[in-house]
Parts: sequence; C-alpha cells; structure tokens
Amino acid sequence: MIKRIKRLYSRRKAVSPVIATILLIALTVAAATIIYFVIVPLFNTYKLDASVVTIHDTDKDSLYNQVEIQFVNSGTKNINITQVIIWTSAQTEIANSDLWLAHEGWTFDVPAESLIQPSEVDSVKLSGTSQIGLSIYERTYFRMEIDYTGMKNALVTEWIRVSDEFLDLSDLLSGFETFNLTANGYDGTIDDPSRTANNYVTNADGDYQLDVLTIENLPVLNETQLIPFYIGQNIVVFHSPNGNLSGQPLEQKFDFASTPFRAKKLFLLGLAGSWGDNFNANSWALNLTIVYTDNSISENLLNKSYIDDWWYGSNPGNLCLASPYGLITEIDLGTQADTPHSHIHTHTTRFYYDYFKYIKAIIFTDPGTDDSAPHLLSITMA
Repeated sequence: MIKRIKRLYSRRKAVSPVIATILLIALTVAAATIIYFVIVPLFNTYKLDASVVTIHDTDKDSLYNQVEIQFVNSGTKNINITQVIIWTSAQTEIANSDLWLAHEGWTFDVPAESLIQPSEVDSVKLSGTSQIGLSIYERTYFRMEIDYTGMKNALVTEWIRVSDEFLDLSDLLSGFETFNLTANGYDGTIDDPSRTANNYVTNADGDYQLDVLTIENLPVLNETQLIPFYIGQNIVVFHSPNGNLSGQPLEQKFDFASTPFRAKKLFLLGLAGSWGDNFNANSWALNLTIVYTDNSISENLLNKSYIDDWWYGSNPGNLCLASPYGLITEIDLGTQADTPHSHIHTHTTRFYYDYFKYIKAIIFTDPGTDDSAPHLLSITMA
C-alpha cells in the first residue's frame, strides 16, 4: 500500500501557467457577467410614487381643470411620465368600475417636469380638458393611473375621498360681505308706495332697531356670532296684485356672471312683509335659486316657514307665524316711527352654498299668483 501511494505521488504534475491564466480569465468573465446581469439590475430600479396635492378650478367654471401632483422617484433611473388618467367615482359606485369616470388629456404645464430624476421629490401642475365636477353634496373619490417609461404596468393609486384639503379654496370668502340691494340691481321700494315713509324704521321699544344706511348686527339661527346686515335707502318688496305692487317684477336677480365668487353661507334679513301671509299653507311665496357657473342650481321654495306678515296685529294671536317652524330667527323691531305706528317684526335666516363651485347669480322668483308681498331688507354672504 505504501509503495502504491509513493508511486501516485511521484506521478503528480503542476498546473500549466497558460491553463491557469485561461481559468482566471474565465472566472473573471463569469463574475463580471453575474454582476452585470444579476447584481447591477438590483441597483438600477424604477420606483415611482404619486399623490395629489391640490385640485384647481382656474377659470371659475365650477369644474376643476388643473391638478398639482407630488411625484417621488425613489429608484435609481430617470422616470418619464407619459400619461396621467384621473378616475372619479361617487362613493356608492366605487364597486362598479363601469360607472367610474375617466378624466384624460392631462398635460404638464412645464413639459420638462414630466422627467423625474432619481431621488427627486417634485410637485408639478398638470392641466386637462376632461374637467372634474365636484360638489359638497356628493362624496366623490378619485384615484390616479400613471404610465411611465421602464414599467409595463401603470402606477395606480388608492381611492381617496375628495375633501376641502385637496381643493384650492384660497378665494373662498373669509369674512362677511354685505350688499346694498338696490345698488346691485334689485328694484327697491319703500314698504307702502302710497306713503313716503320707510316703515321698517321703528322707535326704541323693540328688541332691535333698523336705521337707514347703516350696518346692523343681528342674530341668525344656529350662528354663534351676530351677522352684519347693511340697510339701504330702500327695501325690496316683491310682486303682489295687492297694495299697488303689481308693477314689481316677478324676478329679482343678483348677477355675478362677470365676477363669480365662492362662499359658504347666504344670510337674509326680511321675508316678513305686508300681506306676507296671504298665500296657501302648502304654497310658496318666493323661489330662491342659486345658480353656479356650471349652470347647476340650488332651489329653495320659501313658504310659511320663512314668510308671514310683519305686522303682528295681522297674524292670529299677534304672533310671528314663521318662528315655530325653526327655520328663521324672529327680529322684534318695536313700533313703527311712521304711520300707521304698528308693532312689527322681521326675520333673519341662513342658506348654504355649494362652495366647491362659483356663484353666477342669486335669483328670487315670485309666482305672481298670490297676494303676498314679502320684503327683502338685506343680504350678507360669508
């Protein structure tokens, strides 16, 4: 056995330097191939995240045509955004993709910003022709579908509810704005055309007094602070065949078409007036219509829960008939300073706007078929 081992040992040969060199080159090439095809791709990655920052309505048409999106490239390669689709859906329709709305055609306001560099966090603006309609009265959700170079599948974000935080509401009224009715297009008149007196001016024996060309701070139902109302030279009395008011127009309009704006609330002072309760219990005496710049409307049929006669003595029990409905605040004005020196009252009330949209007009329409003559003393918005 020992002799055999010695014989095998004596026959061993060294590896040729040439072969060793060839083997070393082969190992080097194999290692480089592994690094290039296996290791390097691990570091050259596409990774994009996106989220909506703000949605804008740049032309005040109550449709949103610009989005500000934050793109985050956490990969190692440049990413070029090629297409953005924004999907919207009502909350009740998210489960049915056939009812989703696709808003396409979004282009970068600055085209070069479609290229997102590695490790870059960038907020960019895109404008589109397929505009987004939103309303505070409907819970709308949106998601984004984003195509970009280097990926076979688009980035699809989660559904997110559209709320105030996503909308550009920088021009929403931040305080109270009062208006002079007759100076802004309404046809004003004093209370009784047969007299020259302003019969809403009262003595100091009521809870509140109104004076001409002043701002009066008055309570409004469920408001924690007093609301300012500007009292002009004349009040507006709506159409009625009674009391020589048949010449009053059936429509009184506040037109903001040239200067549309956004607000949350509309406050009214008035609606109680001469013969204000002369209409059927189930009827309405005024239709208050708010028109938005997308031509959508909000209607409010004002009935006996808003309107009654402002002379207490004309109402059964000498009471405010609208107050028990809980939609108005009664304003006891005391005794008229001018004839017929009656004890009178009026109302304040509040309506809400769809502040996702811009207001184009506020319209009061009288049916023209009843004897009521509601009064409008002042309008305030906030």
